[in-house]
Amino acid sequence: MLDDYLKANLQSWDEAVGLHVDSELYDVAGFKAGTTSLSEIELGELGLFVGEGTTLLHLQCHFGLDTLSWARKGAVVTGVDFSGEGIRTARSLAREVGLTKRATFVQSDVESLPDKLSGSFDVVFTSWGALIWLGDLERWAEVVDHFLKPGGVLYIAEFHPYAFLLADDATPESLRIGYPYFMYGVPQRFDEDGDYADPQAKTEHTVTFEWLHGFGEIIDPLLRRGLRLDFLHELPYTVPGLPFSFLEKDDRGMLRVKRHHDDFPLTFTLKLTKEAR
Repeated sequence: MLDDYLKANLQSWDEAVGLHVDSELYDVAGFKAGTTSLSEIELGELGLFVGEGTTLLHLQCHFGLDTLSWARKGAVVTGVDFSGEGIRTARSLAREVGLTKRATFVQSDVESLPDKLSGSFDVVFTSWGALIWLGDLERWAEVVDHFLKPGGVLYIAEFHPYAFLLADDATPESLRIGYPYFMYGVPQRFDEDGDYADPQAKTEHTVTFEWLHGFGEIIDPLLRRGLRLDFLHELPYTVPGLPFSFLEKDDRGMLRVKRHHDDFPLTFTLKLTKEAR
């Protein structure tokens, strides 16, 4: 059954690449002109650990904008995604902006990556809507541990689980729960037209499967593999990308809950270090 979930999600993400490249949300033209796709959150928390020659593995890199933004900071990057369309687009972008010597892209799902990629890295990075597409975080943690050097850093910047609990018709006056926090390995099935970058888009592959993961499910497998938790931060704002009607942009362009700007968590970040064994 997991293969059926993966197939449906892959079809959706292959189709999404073209929409996202052309979207205002991703601003590919701005990236080509020299801007970074990384937010102040990742740059402020991980930026100090990424510099000239840092080796960085980006899991679930989509079509590579964030991967290439780290390369512009001097890192030697490897981006991984299961979407063939995403990887082809990432390679094309790397050529266009002159980063092919710093950037390698590999098509693979996370679970199969050790069979397709060798080496180890100073940083493993993942961000913004990646974890909900993974059904098995035990295997994910194994892969992270496999590729991290001793002393290396795992950094995650993600949408807070709380944001995915609220009902589709939630309003600032009625922020009621509509989805379960504990999913016990069984994904939610969605059949929806449109896309978070273009809600009006007419899409062919509308069925997707998503897993919500709580903090215990995310952190425990990493701790059991010997990674040290350096910090867990929760923030009442997040980057654009969540298409929920109860959110609005603040003066900095971050999303917050309408009329509750400082009340509800929308982002969490994690930094863990692989200790020498």
